[in-house]
Parts: sequence; C-alpha cells; structure tokens
Amino acid sequence: MTKQKNILIVLIILLSALTIPLISPAPAFASGRIYWEDLTAAIKHNKTHKKFFLLDFYSATCIYCQLMDKNVYSKKDVINYLNSHFHPVRVNIYGTKRILYFDGKHTTGAKLMLKFHIIGPPTEIFFSPAYKKIFVLPGYWGQKDLLLVARWVATGKYKVESLRKFSKSQ
Repeated sequence: MTKQKNILIVLIILLSALTIPLISPAPAFASGRIYWEDLTAAIKHNKTHKKFFLLDFYSATCIYCQLMDKNVYSKKDVINYLNSHFHPVRVNIYGTKRILYFDGKHTTGAKLMLKFHIIGPPTEIFFSPAYKKIFVLPGYWGQKDLLLVARWVATGKYKVESLRKFSKSQ
C-alpha cells in the first residue's frame, strides 16, 4: 500500500509541475498575453496609471483555472481589454509569499482567500482604482461573460445600472 501511495504522490507532484507553466504570469505586455502583475506592483503602478483591478484567485492544480487560461485568458479580445483597462493580478490561494494589500498591510494569498470568503478557485474580484470592491465572479466563466462583466466595470456602468440591464444593451 505504501508503494502505491508513493507512486501516487510522485504523479501528483509531476502533474502539478506540468501545470504551473500554463498559469504562470506572462513576462511581457507585448507578448500577446495578459500582463499579470503581483498585487504589490499593481498598487505601485496604480499611482501613475489609474485603472481598475482584476484579482484572479487561482491554484496551479485547479483544472478550471487552467481552462480559464486556455479558453478565456488566451483570447486576443480578452487580453487587449484587460491589459488596457485593468491591473490584472494573480493571487495564488495557497500562496504564503507576503504581498502588500490595498490597506497598506502585508498579507498572503491564502489569507486574502479567507478575507473574501472564497470557497475555491477560480474566483475573479473586480476593484475600483480607489481599491473598492465592485463585483465577485466565482467559478469558471467563458470569454463572453468575463468580457461583459469587465466592460460593465471599466465603463463605470456598475454605478448606474445592474449587470442584467447592462447585458441587454450589449
């Protein structure tokens, strides 16, 4: 039984290692990929480039996170829209690395997951340039739906009409 258990553990580690490159942050804005920032850098960049924030709570082993990368975050219209209107930030829900939060205090991805009562990844949370939470989008969402919410937020329509009403005008 222990030999089978050891083989299973090795397989899990190998599969995890293979999935990490699929969801690691893109190194450059011009690479045709979303320019994922860490939260500390995004807060710093927001001082000179005021944009909304999109916090993507993910896990390297989450199949739906990988599907979001493959089916949504790899699409040109999503890439262009998010890079233009948002500070896209990846937050590892199991992360223990210290990151600066909006309130000026350091925290971890795992603690942020608890703070926002996130049950599991993927979960997207949209924030204003002034760090006010606007909308939570839990679970896997397709390209069209994610862009709908992103446009609703980035155009400021969230202040004057419901997402349902906004969606009918799109």
